Parts: sequence; C-alpha cells; structure tokens
Amino acid sequence: MGALIPYMESDYHIGYAVVSLIFVTQAVGFITTSFVVDTVLAKIGRARTLMLSEIIFAASCVMIVCTPPFPVVIVG
Repeated sequence: MGALIPYMESDYHIGYAVVSLIFVTQAVGFITTSFVVDTVLAKIGRARTLMLSEIIFAASCVMIVCTPPFPVVIVG
C-alpha cells in the first residue's frame, strides 16, 4: 500500500497527510474488531465468521478498485 501513496496523491489531488487517513482508519478497524470478534465467534461459529470476514474484505476491495471518491476509499 505504501508504494501507491504517490499515485493516490496525484489521482485524488490530496496531500500525504490526507492519504495517511487510510492507515489510521485501518488501525481503528483492527482495534474495533479485536473487541467484537469473540462475540461474533460465539454467535455464528468459526467457519461462518471466516466466510463473513472474506465477504467484507471482498466488498472493500471492490469499493477501492472502482476508484470512488476518497472518503469511500477510507471507509473501504
């Protein structure tokens, strides 16, 4: 991802500080998930949790590949 920063800056016409929001939101997502994952595992089981995580990951990749506005990239 780090190698793509110059291209994202030029495509979206934003600075390095704004692009760094991607990394900040990634960290927030990992921290949030660490609090929720045990509850999800207990409710739907390991296999379904893995399937759900792959579906969410695929959806976020599709959002990013479609070159949406930058706030959508941050959410993805």
